[in-house]
Amino acid sequence: MLAIADAPIAEPSAWLAPEMARDKSWIWTIPEAGVKELEAAMGALKARGLSPELTGRADFPLPSMAGDLRRLAEAIEDGRGFQVIRGIPVDRYSDAELRLLYWGLGLYFGTPVVQTKDDDWFIDVRDESKAYDKNTRGYHSRDRLRFHSDGANIVSLLCINKAKEGGLSSIACSAAIYNEVLANHPDILPILYKGFPHDRRGAEPEGEPRLSPWKLPIFSFPNGRFACVYDRGSAEWGCERWGRPMAAAERAAFDTMDGFANDPRFRVDMDLEPGDIQLLNNFLILHSRTAFLDHDDPARRRHLLRLWITVPESRRSALNKLHLYTRAPIPTDIPIERVA
Repeated sequence: MLAIADAPIAEPSAWLAPEMARDKSWIWTIPEAGVKELEAAMGALKARGLSPELTGRADFPLPSMAGDLRRLAEAIEDGRGFQVIRGIPVDRYSDAELRLLYWGLGLYFGTPVVQTKDDDWFIDVRDESKAYDKNTRGYHSRDRLRFHSDGANIVSLLCINKAKEGGLSSIACSAAIYNEVLANHPDILPILYKGFPHDRRGAEPEGEPRLSPWKLPIFSFPNGRFACVYDRGSAEWGCERWGRPMAAAERAAFDTMDGFANDPRFRVDMDLEPGDIQLLNNFLILHSRTAFLDHDDPARRRHLLRLWITVPESRRSALNKLHLYTRAPIPTDIPIERVA
């Protein structure tokens, strides 16, 4: 397994929800001059006929905001682990323009990566009248989602339209949850350290098995940095596919994790408005969404745009190579337990 520790995490990443309620520095509003820079950079890419995936940071200069964006990126990587950027006037732009602008801003936090085996750089998060189960992605349903983490270093959402009712974005601090488990439930730590095989639900690369060939640890310390990777549904379905359903003690450990993720001490709910961008460090923040009721008018229905971003210099980035849908081979320098 990856390295473990037995001391509480005493870093800004181990925050409690009341702290976030008092300190709203996690919301940053783009100044009007910044909006103009975004539009100018987007317009220049559009004039060159460049699609987002062909552009790099040098193609998207934001001189007046670069310092602020660097500070926000540091807070995501080494601080609280999340950020909301407010003020994108989404109703001004076409879909193609919005993707260029969103991509360009994302380049200031890392490198966007494909999210599916079909090379989708963006995911449209909206209800397609599908129930959330092992064969359907949660972003195509209107159901409540369990707390989980995604595969890349950062998951980012741009809100274009919000739901008629519900659809709140919920986050939970995994480092604070780790401290709580260490202090009061240390008996479940070996279960959380050892990890579980995962059902890749048809998103595995061509020619690879649907069951992940390795066990993904929930808590680990790659390169000495705390990380949490959590997806209960995928782990449960993976154990079933493996032919070894979870034992009662393992289910109880997940119950404890779920209970803490929903605990008001560790959980923050936010109602993203059109033009808000939420960025989460997947190794520090668990995320969820409440169920929602949508508008009847298709043009007003809930719509968010998702972008995944890798941070090559992150000391937690070793875990990216264990991403459930990656094309990269499992690295030999990580002593991860294989699925027999």
